[in-house]
Amino acid sequence: MARLTGFIWALLWVALVPIEGRAQDLLSKVQMQADIHCLDSIFDGHEILSASSLLSLNSRDALIRFSQVDSAQNQLSWGLMVHQWLRSADDAHMRVRFESMADSLSTSIPPSSGEFLKEDGPWEVFAPGRGTPECARLAWLNKTWPWVGALVPEGAVQARSEGMALDDGLVLKAGMAVVDHGAFMRWVIRDFSSGKPKAFKGSFRRCARALRKADVPVLLDLRGNLGGFRTRRHAVLGFFLAQSDWPEEREAGHNEGGLESSRLVPPMPALRVSKVHSAPVAVLVDGLSFSASLLLVDALLMSGRGALFGVQPLGQSGGCSGSPVDHTLTGSGLVVTCPTLRTTLGAGPLAPYGLPDDASPEAGNQAWKNAVRWLLSADLATPR
Repeated sequence: MARLTGFIWALLWVALVPIEGRAQDLLSKVQMQADIHCLDSIFDGHEILSASSLLSLNSRDALIRFSQVDSAQNQLSWGLMVHQWLRSADDAHMRVRFESMADSLSTSIPPSSGEFLKEDGPWEVFAPGRGTPECARLAWLNKTWPWVGALVPEGAVQARSEGMALDDGLVLKAGMAVVDHGAFMRWVIRDFSSGKPKAFKGSFRRCARALRKADVPVLLDLRGNLGGFRTRRHAVLGFFLAQSDWPEEREAGHNEGGLESSRLVPPMPALRVSKVHSAPVAVLVDGLSFSASLLLVDALLMSGRGALFGVQPLGQSGGCSGSPVDHTLTGSGLVVTCPTLRTTLGAGPLAPYGLPDDASPEAGNQAWKNAVRWLLSADLATPR
């Protein structure tokens, strides 16, 4: 079947999808055009407004043409049109917050991987841009299924294959925990934002004590970590690496003229450690590793402090956008997210990580085996 454009899919959603609650609201031409003016104001200075890529231009043109239709249009269809334009930037921080449109959460089983990623199917349009790795888009769709599934008709879901669960039943305090695997310890950090500052500091200290006491290689598990606060990322980096060895970190606002006007970011750990932990470190990522977690990965790799394993994450090496802010569009009431900062690490351009773009459980299992094999290999007796 030929690929359908985002514009055609939005029209199909109007006709075929029985939407409940807010998503059923109808929008006038005036409301949609008010949204476009609002979007242009929100993204003033952002490269998406000056992008020359064919995908960005086509999705922008489709958005404008859709807003010029005289008849009232479905809110979800309009939300998908807005999302198609935002996701052309291939930045997961830029999206429509579809979760704000769902009145309840779906308890149905998500579609199979193949159904999720069909370019002419109804699900892929909710994912980040197609410039992001396939396994990252699939992981994002699985994570957001509870509210995306609530916006689609019952009976439209196909059977799916089993995925690999991330430590079901593991108790995380402020987003982290240490797991004893005998020959190595695993430091699980699912985000850098859970819990209040006091809770984070307490959890960090408990994990640090456990790792120091064991004094064995460490598997830093950042699977599913979508990011969070810089101060917490810096605290974890400081546990493994002296500040004098940190790669240069710089930031600039999206409307500040790019990296030529960027400023140096000083170390700002939420708390400091008295002694850097010298045990070997392997880092494990997956399709949902993003933002602050990848900046931590970059710092460890650029300094030669650790080795990376897993599958392609949601972002690239060398930097990312950050500090996203939610905005409510004045016409439709849709909520969109826009990053306000861009952070770079090191001197090189953004580049994909040298990992497989494979979301299968087999790829995840192999990544785990490779990381453990590296941690326990005989050459770890020599300093890295």
